[in-house]
Amino acid sequence: MTTTQQPPTAPQTVLASTVLTVVMRVAGPVPIEVRPYAIGEPEQQVSARIGDAVVYLTEPAVAARIRQQWDAAQYLAATRLPHRASQTWLAPSPDTYPVGVALRLTGAVEVATQWISGHPDTRTPPHLRVRVDRLIWQLCDQQSWLRIGHAWFDAQRYFNAR
Repeated sequence: MTTTQQPPTAPQTVLASTVLTVVMRVAGPVPIEVRPYAIGEPEQQVSARIGDAVVYLTEPAVAARIRQQWDAAQYLAATRLPHRASQTWLAPSPDTYPVGVALRLTGAVEVATQWISGHPDTRTPPHLRVRVDRLIWQLCDQQSWLRIGHAWFDAQRYFNAR
């Protein structure tokens, strides 16, 4: 009778946490920086720093869809948002540091917009809520909507430049 020994099994990794959504409240001139890498090559990528988020795009269709949906919110941004909102709505805490977020957007990225009325009791300003995959922006003014829109426009432009 022959016995076979099974190889030792590797310990199973158990998923202990996952990020479901990240909410970023923005007002004023949101810092943006968009950089292309190897456009036209198999490893092409555009990285966009938008406030405290870094977004990596590898598919031109995803960049186009995000930009189109962002632009579709133009009416709400123009008619509901003030030109400039007070940055006190950002509720800065002294001696704290921002959390950085990095996200790769690929495939069927969902983009949804919604107007949210303000709720003073929860210190929630009236804002345009734009969800891009797991990132949710609470846009408090037109200036922030325009700045982030420029980042999406530049990302799509880099992909189209090849």
